[in-house]
Amino acid sequence: MIEITLQPQDSKAVVTVDGRLFTEYRYGHYVCRPFFYPVLTPDGQRLTRGFPVDDIDGERQDHPHHRSIYTAHGLVNGYNLWDEGLGHGAMLQRGEPTVGVAEERAVIDGTVDWFGPEGQKLLEEWRWYQIGVEGDMRVLDQRSEFRALYGDVVFGDTKEGGLFAIRVPTSMDAKDQGRIENSVGDVYDSGAGEETTWGKQAAWVDYSGPVANGDQWGHTVVDHQANPRHPTYWHVRGYGLFTANPFGVHDFKGDDSIDASMTIAGGDSAVFRYRLIIHPGRGVDAEPRIKELIEEFQES
Repeated sequence: MIEITLQPQDSKAVVTVDGRLFTEYRYGHYVCRPFFYPVLTPDGQRLTRGFPVDDIDGERQDHPHHRSIYTAHGLVNGYNLWDEGLGHGAMLQRGEPTVGVAEERAVIDGTVDWFGPEGQKLLEEWRWYQIGVEGDMRVLDQRSEFRALYGDVVFGDTKEGGLFAIRVPTSMDAKDQGRIENSVGDVYDSGAGEETTWGKQAAWVDYSGPVANGDQWGHTVVDHQANPRHPTYWHVRGYGLFTANPFGVHDFKGDDSIDASMTIAGGDSAVFRYRLIIHPGRGVDAEPRIKELIEEFQES
């Protein structure tokens, strides 16, 4: 049974399955964006990197803005809302999200305001999550509606971004013992050959490999067919970064003459939907249900 509890004193919503912690949605303004952390297997193994929240032996400690599972973009109306260096913007939860359980799925519903570095209002995001259980698998759906309430919103062309982003645990890094595969047949496995999965368009990407105790687990992220720019490009790297980024085309193609910025006109909105399937095993063929869940999402 899945349960979700809002803990406003700690600025988080806690999701449990059969009484065991699965994840926490952390939205406190002590950090510049909401994120999910930790993210755990049924027996408590970490499915995302601990840094910068926790210091874990053997983990890479680069890119402190890669906070487990999150949304961010490096060029919004010219402002950096990706990293956390000097002059960055922020995505801040407005008040407390609404949480509950409906049809055996945990739901998180709220508004995230995007600001420039000096408090400039950039956009309003209505962000909705639904989390379900499929045996040992977990399914997290995200719907983001970006509302241009304060004038035009320009998502600039940069690889530094991910409307759905994950930093996998170091043990899962594909340049070491992990594996990346996408829907068009590209595979990057255990550091062999070129990272052919980087900068490619694909309907889905799977990043899998060992967790700390050696068990094989994976993340499959699906780009919904109704999303702008579907199939999205992927900023997915062997060192553990895994993002769906429809806007970084000039970097992905290595062509500075390309400008794949996207503008939401003032008063308009744009919706992006993603599904994350967390599964035991290596690759999308590890569990027959994975491809069924991909198809079910695309048809929804």
